[in-house]
Amino acid sequence: MEHIRKYNYFEIRKKPKAVEIEPLLAETNEQIINELNSVLAMAFYETNRHVKLEMSNFETLPFSVIEKLIKYAMDLREKNRVLILSKPKPPIRKYIKTFSLEDLVLIL
Repeated sequence: MEHIRKYNYFEIRKKPKAVEIEPLLAETNEQIINELNSVLAMAFYETNRHVKLEMSNFETLPFSVIEKLIKYAMDLREKNRVLILSKPKPPIRKYIKTFSLEDLVLIL
């Protein structure tokens, strides 16, 4: 059975092997970034599953958000878990490739 939690800006689904995080808006602002931090922390501490973040809504992200996602991916890797970015747009893919982060983040 799938467990769903809804927040103001994100919806979280707990699947058997992963926690899926889906943004409800395609924008970023201070409140959304703060909620993203909380949602990622919840996925890290409350479960032992991989974390899948739906990226198809975002054309690009502020550098500070990308930096937090990379740090988060490193923390997950230490726990033998993976950050999965689902359908990131070309600018985000290019950033990951430019800095050789393909081993750290799985892209679907």
